Amino acid sequence: APPDSPATLEPSSAMGVDDAEVGVITERAYARIGLFGNPSDGYFGRTISVSIQNFFSEVTLVPDQQCFSSRVSFEPGPYDWNAFDSLTALAEHTKAHGHYGGVRLLRALCVRFHAYCAERDIPLHAQGFTLKYRTDIPKRAGLSGSSSIIVAGLRCLMKHYDARVPLEDQPHLVLQCERDLGINAGLQDRVIQTYEGAVSMDFSDEKRLVETGAGRYERLPTSVFPELMLVWGDEGSDSGATHADVKRRWENGEPLVRETMGKLAAVAAKARETLLAVDSDEASRRSTLVALMNENFDLRHLMFGDEALGARNVDMVMTPRAFGAGAKFTGSGGAAVVMCPDGNDQWEKVKEACEAKGFKTARVVLNPAPCAA
Repeated sequence: APPDSPATLEPSSAMGVDDAEVGVITERAYARIGLFGNPSDGYFGRTISVSIQNFFSEVTLVPDQQCFSSRVSFEPGPYDWNAFDSLTALAEHTKAHGHYGGVRLLRALCVRFHAYCAERDIPLHAQGFTLKYRTDIPKRAGLSGSSSIIVAGLRCLMKHYDARVPLEDQPHLVLQCERDLGINAGLQDRVIQTYEGAVSMDFSDEKRLVETGAGRYERLPTSVFPELMLVWGDEGSDSGATHADVKRRWENGEPLVRETMGKLAAVAAKARETLLAVDSDEASRRSTLVALMNENFDLRHLMFGDEALGARNVDMVMTPRAFGAGAKFTGSGGAAVVMCPDGNDQWEKVKEACEAKGFKTARVVLNPAPCAA
């Protein structure tokens, strides 16, 4: 895709869907940026996230064309390779993309969707199907590629079975799929990918969260957000592994982790207040948002440490900051979101410096929430 344009994949026929096949369903789910407060969403905190059109995942459900067939199958996707040209090719592919692809996500979704419907006596017809996926979301870049595949798949299953999962239940259902696979995550990504647009999330009511699997969500107008730059590289991070040690320290009651998560939640609360103060001085407003963005990263850095974050990931954030911009990870590392409060000259300097170090850059294209939401 052009650097400043939304992602463009080929039409769905590129996935091998025959035009003669009846009832084919294709759904998308977009990448997201965690702007403020993350990773406190997994620790009864607060966050603000936006859905972006720069990248997305697409899942296609092809109903079984044989009468009375209830067969369910999955077509391997771009990261589900099981044959390689050599041992070296296998090692290099695994280093770049990890050990797992997207099929396991869709299988976990089908199991959880079946259980959800069974528990609520939602009838499901017997017609089988094949699920296939594709994605252009950079792998292990903290842009929620894994959950996007599940969200798109869930939308396909709801249409195929004409079975409605209420919007407020969808994030928890998606999160359960990932936890079944041992992925450490919070609700933030699943909320923004199901709700889309921009959402302020409050997970501080522990009793409500445990009982309902949901926090309190507030839609924010996308018009209140300044222009944002996305920066990403080739060295991604495994979000599950990155979070595992902090999760253990949280559960052990470590004061540093507990206190820092509280501070991250406060960053998100202050950012919400600042974003909505559209009648205030714009320069002051942007300055505050930049400071909060930088504070967010510094708190994460303090808690996780250099080794867990990785030197190149840290450099991805510190390079824009050297020019007075605000920068932080979009997720757990692999990509950063940048805010340039001083305008185009600053933007171009940041862009040039990042690209000189081998990072890719793009202007963020926000994805508005559906009108019916």
